[in-house]
Amino acid sequence: MTELTINQNALDAVAAAFALDVPSVALLSLPASAPIQRVVHELRGLGVNAHSLDLLVANRGRTHLLQGATEVSEENPVMLVSTVATTRGLDLPELTHVFILGIPRGRRADTYLHIAGRVGRFGREGKVITIVEEREEERKEDGTLARARDEPKRMMTLLREIGIVPTQFEHFD
Repeated sequence: MTELTINQNALDAVAAAFALDVPSVALLSLPASAPIQRVVHELRGLGVNAHSLDLLVANRGRTHLLQGATEVSEENPVMLVSTVATTRGLDLPELTHVFILGIPRGRRADTYLHIAGRVGRFGREGKVITIVEEREEERKEDGTLARARDEPKRMMTLLREIGIVPTQFEHFD
């Protein structure tokens, strides 16, 4: 199996939020390099009814686009797993939640809005849940900062840039 390149804690958070809040269909958008099938496997191990969003294979998401999700019910919600490229231009009418792992690359604001725009279309309501990793620091031997990665700060900057005021997901501290 492909080595998992996604933080396991992030997948745990997605699975918990999915179980607590998703009534029918959700979409998980991964970075382009993420191993989709491995993430689907991991999510299934966490009890999520996960499927890769593959437009060429019926049991990998195409059914949700062409016929509506016939097997979707409140007892068995579905998580479609994709990358930004596979969601471009899609309308999933029964979609209630979009989960975004990390901060999009490239034209970050445009990409973020595109992914988030899969939910809440045509007056329907929906939620966008973005999961970022905690700030990381690497220090030199003398204690000075060598490198820092601060996804929460970068995410707040991005949201401010596009005029969105975030709210904390009600189920988490």
